[in-house]
Amino acid sequence: MKTELISVSFKSNLIVRSKKSDAHKDFQKRKSSTPRPSTSYRKKKTRLDTAVPVLLVDGYNVCGYWTKLKKHFIKGRLDIARQKLTDELITFSVLKEVKVVVVFDALMSGLPTHKENFAGVDVVFTGDSCADAWIEKEVVALKEDGCPKVWVVTSDLYQQQAAHGAGAFVWSCKALVSEIMASQRDFEAILKAQRSTSMQGKLLECNLVPEVVDALKDLKKLLPGD
Repeated sequence: MKTELISVSFKSNLIVRSKKSDAHKDFQKRKSSTPRPSTSYRKKKTRLDTAVPVLLVDGYNVCGYWTKLKKHFIKGRLDIARQKLTDELITFSVLKEVKVVVVFDALMSGLPTHKENFAGVDVVFTGDSCADAWIEKEVVALKEDGCPKVWVVTSDLYQQQAAHGAGAFVWSCKALVSEIMASQRDFEAILKAQRSTSMQGKLLECNLVPEVVDALKDLKKLLPGD
């Protein structure tokens, strides 16, 4: 009887571990659905099967739309609005495995023309042209370099038409925010499922008599590592 109980409990534990492994594999499968970002998102003679998807974001356009950023934007706290947007885009870039470039009008921010990089997200300040013009030229350059997947994020109708005419996909600010929130919900759901599976294993252990737990632990020592 004791041997049968050990066998049933051990099988249950294996099922729990298997479910946790399946959840991890499922998330890895979702992550691998798009190419991994490379060091340079714009490179000559890009292979179509390895090209990095690029997302060009009109930064202040999004700051003026998203409620959590708009409250800082309208009060002139542009540095706070920029940083909060950049933080959101860093997370989105990692979850979706796309190259994100966010562009800000340098004239509005009072900063010189330059580019910064935060955790893989390029932050461009345009002093010699507006963000719209910079993004429009970049779309053309990316398409000429062979990048098949370019998105432009703006709610400006003229810029949307220009980007679409240059061959880019277009997202409004509302669409971007929706995508960011959806990706975060999906990731949190996967984490929750993994935590739930882990908790089931702990509950199973608590319901077993001490002798069975000890036997399982001894048996685990004999098994090869994960």
